[in-house]
Amino acid sequence: MEERATTRAGTGEGAGIPEFSFRTRSANLSQMRDATFDFLVIGGGIVGAGVARDAASRGYRTALVDRGDFAGGTSGKTSRLIHGGLRYLRNYRLGQVRLAARERDLLVDRAPSLVHPLPFLIPAYRDRGPGPILLRFGLFLYDILSRKRLPRRVWLSREDTWEREPGLRREGLAGAGVYYDAWTDDARLVLSVVRSAAGMGAVVANHVEVVELVRAGNRIQGVRLRDRIDGISLEVRARLVVNATGVWLDRLRAPRRTPTLRPTKGIHIFLPRAKVGNRHALALTTREDRRLVFILPWNELTLVGTTDTDFPSDTDRVVPDAGDVNYLLEAVNDAFPDARVGPGDVVSAYAGLRPLIQGVRAGAESDVSRRHATFEDPDGLISVAGGKLTTHRAMAESVVTAASRRLGSRGASRTRDLPLGPAPRPLEEFMALDLDEPVALHLQGRHTPEEIRRYLNGPSARDRIVPGHPSIWAQVDVAVQEEMGMTLSDVLVRRLGLFYEAPGQALDGVHTPGERE
Repeated sequence: MEERATTRAGTGEGAGIPEFSFRTRSANLSQMRDATFDFLVIGGGIVGAGVARDAASRGYRTALVDRGDFAGGTSGKTSRLIHGGLRYLRNYRLGQVRLAARERDLLVDRAPSLVHPLPFLIPAYRDRGPGPILLRFGLFLYDILSRKRLPRRVWLSREDTWEREPGLRREGLAGAGVYYDAWTDDARLVLSVVRSAAGMGAVVANHVEVVELVRAGNRIQGVRLRDRIDGISLEVRARLVVNATGVWLDRLRAPRRTPTLRPTKGIHIFLPRAKVGNRHALALTTREDRRLVFILPWNELTLVGTTDTDFPSDTDRVVPDAGDVNYLLEAVNDAFPDARVGPGDVVSAYAGLRPLIQGVRAGAESDVSRRHATFEDPDGLISVAGGKLTTHRAMAESVVTAASRRLGSRGASRTRDLPLGPAPRPLEEFMALDLDEPVALHLQGRHTPEEIRRYLNGPSARDRIVPGHPSIWAQVDVAVQEEMGMTLSDVLVRRLGLFYEAPGQALDGVHTPGERE
């Protein structure tokens, strides 16, 4: 799916359009060739994007590159949650939960169009942990470790639980807790962080691969890049190079006896929500291995995940396998006995690798800490790994603060106070664009009215790309002109999300521009 994305050039209207397109990318590559940067960040996932944003906000000359698309790796294949990590309380990681919960609350405040509070129902069964007393204490502790931005926990009786989720398994049910975390579209969150960094002066480009670290003596002074779209090579000079490539971290580091990371694979599946029967988001302890699995409402679909298994294989070839899919299907059928979902009900599935820090002693995959760590090698390369989507801002702040000692400090991080993403706008402003309500609701959570209005004069602009899904053709123009969507997969998978949410992965709806007129 690496066909070049195309759009109707010239359909945007008005001056001052915040272009972030293939033309922007080309100009940025020229800047990279000619300038010397303070920070060159390799990796356009949530961590690399966060580092670039933090560095740019402090006034450092910053560049960001990724060999694929922004959020094309692990950061675009998550559970789509911004959460404190309730399950970490089982291992007494109170500091880790406190940090994540407070970063969650900060994102809810600073990115209200991207991060949305979400109530979770977590049932307690007599035949598996946690029991009612332990669960109630855990939810109490979870509230204490938050900064009280979200609604507090509630305990439900069996009858109240069945009223909220009539399809939930009843045998052995002792009650349920309701607590709050938040959800996001992971790829669009990453894109917003990248665009925020660019808005503060960072020079960014996707589909640009680092082929070599350039050294002077024993110290890194830059990188050699290859443009994977046009095949052109260039050299970029930088005072500091930050390796934020996730599970590919050791490919850039000097050879080591033991790997830095212990990658674990997590898969997710989309199912028809009407078939599953869930009304709300649920956090369930599986009967088989007592792992926590999330069942999340996602418009007309249900998102189920995740698995957590060691992955010693090729990190460039990560796909869901039948065993992973069946594990999640069994968890759904156990929780909702009338669902009876099978492999034929799976709309789509995706898999990603978590870049977890290698511990001294091996344990269960799901027990490996999500803490992050920063490494500085003798050649000056700074590498960061671990953590999760929720804690990216704090990770980036710590990386830039530590690295700034080598460059000369330009002040403290500003990202705690900076807004992220567009400000929420009333639904009426989208309806005024002559769009039906489902489409307007869909756009309200992703764009501004001005973004969409710029492209509504194009052919079929208001038409839905795929019948039954609210994405419209004007969004393709936004993706290419203002979101640096370079390939078909950039647009379908990460800008619009249609690849995972539409039947047939939306490929039946893809036409050349001429076929749409």
